[in-house]
Amino acid sequence: MDKKSFFNEMAASWDERFYTPELKEHLNNHLVPLFHLRPGSRVLDVGGGTGGIIPHLLQAVGPQGCIFSIDFAEKMVEIGKKKFGQEPRVIFKVASVELLPFEDEFFDHVVCYGAFPHFDDRPQALREMKRVLKIQGTLIIAHALSSKEIKTRHKGASPVSQDCLPEEVEMRKLLEENGFHVLQLIDQPKCYVCEILKIY
Repeated sequence: MDKKSFFNEMAASWDERFYTPELKEHLNNHLVPLFHLRPGSRVLDVGGGTGGIIPHLLQAVGPQGCIFSIDFAEKMVEIGKKKFGQEPRVIFKVASVELLPFEDEFFDHVVCYGAFPHFDDRPQALREMKRVLKIQGTLIIAHALSSKEIKTRHKGASPVSQDCLPEEVEMRKLLEENGFHVLQLIDQPKCYVCEILKIY
């Protein structure tokens, strides 16, 4: 089974399995505030799945902000659209991070929550996320787990068993080679946040 089929198959039970009350509280009170999203911003939620993080992003950007959420698994996007169909500040699209359907410098922030380990071509994904991000905008790569916890979680026979975050030195090198400046990198239990500035 390939990754897209895996995520499509998981879509129906995704929220129930992963977006527990404890995770929602953690996102709201601890993780998302570390993203430093500005009120009124236009935000791209990359690999957004069923939109689990969207309520927390909306709270951060306020009534004047908006969220565009993309995922390559159409079943995930279908569920997200059903959940947020009446919310005018949220737009869903089926798309790949390696070929984003947006114009250059369109977003104030790009959020990549729980998705970066699954990207097959990380340099191309970073180039595309940088392209659609405004100069001095930020890219946030985040998880509600540490890099070690992600590695443990993904172990097994599924198509994502080898998907993990690069070691810190490798991650910093990858980001800097692709035109980003690392503002902060937190890697501790239940919290991975890499906040990166687009400098050119």
